[in-house]
Amino acid sequence: MFKQLVNECLVDLHIKVEGPVLIKSGLAQVSGPDMAWVRVFRNGREEVYLPGSSLKGVLRSHAERIARTLNPGAACDPFADTSCGRIFDKKKPETAQAYQDACLICKLFGCTGFAGRLATTDAYAVGTPPEPVQRDGVGIDRFSGGAAHGAKFELEVITEGTFETMLHLRNFELWQLALLGFVLQDFSDGLIRIGMGKSRGLGKVCGEVQKTRIDFLGPKAPQVVNGQLTLRGVGSLFDGAGDYGMVSPDEVTVPYDGEVSSNGLRTSVVFPAQTFPWSAIADRWVQRATDFTDLLASERQGGRR
Repeated sequence: MFKQLVNECLVDLHIKVEGPVLIKSGLAQVSGPDMAWVRVFRNGREEVYLPGSSLKGVLRSHAERIARTLNPGAACDPFADTSCGRIFDKKKPETAQAYQDACLICKLFGCTGFAGRLATTDAYAVGTPPEPVQRDGVGIDRFSGGAAHGAKFELEVITEGTFETMLHLRNFELWQLALLGFVLQDFSDGLIRIGMGKSRGLGKVCGEVQKTRIDFLGPKAPQVVNGQLTLRGVGSLFDGAGDYGMVSPDEVTVPYDGEVSSNGLRTSVVFPAQTFPWSAIADRWVQRATDFTDLLASERQGGRR
């Protein structure tokens, strides 16, 4: 299944800065602030940007919180010896078996056993890139509660600007699409912060969906009938879905009054702005997470001894 493509979701997302934000560069600073913004050379100049890897890490971390809210076993700790990836490194199962056994978050974001379904591009500024400003910071003495001697530092932040990125979800099950919808809703509500210093007031942003496009590839692509579109997950598009433990059949009907384009291979439907009916598939995630049974529970328990 991972060698063929049956469906895709592409979300154009704008990230609006609503407070001081800092994504630190990993390079040592010879001069200037101690904590500098990560930069890239683009359009003939250096400019700040949001790395796709950082954004994906933030989305995964928040998705893990959502998953554990419904079912603590639905998300493993990716940094622990009992994570799905560490267990698969020892067992070395086939890809189908690894996907079937993995926790829900690893099924979506991936682990060392298989690639993730979700990819995130780097986010570049819309219009003129914002210029970072310098701020002073100071370490706190844990005993006195005052400023620690010699612990002053300087950091760069941006306080305005909008960045655009694309979220690319391929070969998705409907519950994975629904989980992405929950994450995007929290992004829109300003509940997800990015960068460093989040507990100190940094990192406040707001995500705004500009467009959502769903593509279906192959002969099982749905058509719009009487203003209704049947969204189909991979469980209804791939004959071998049962080998991966996927939900099958996996489809839901939603209203759609837009255009359908097709080139004979790819059938595409577009939902402008924030018109995608996330609420129509929300129960797919809630039910999947609530009913999830961790098939690696015994291995995780053994790894804690």
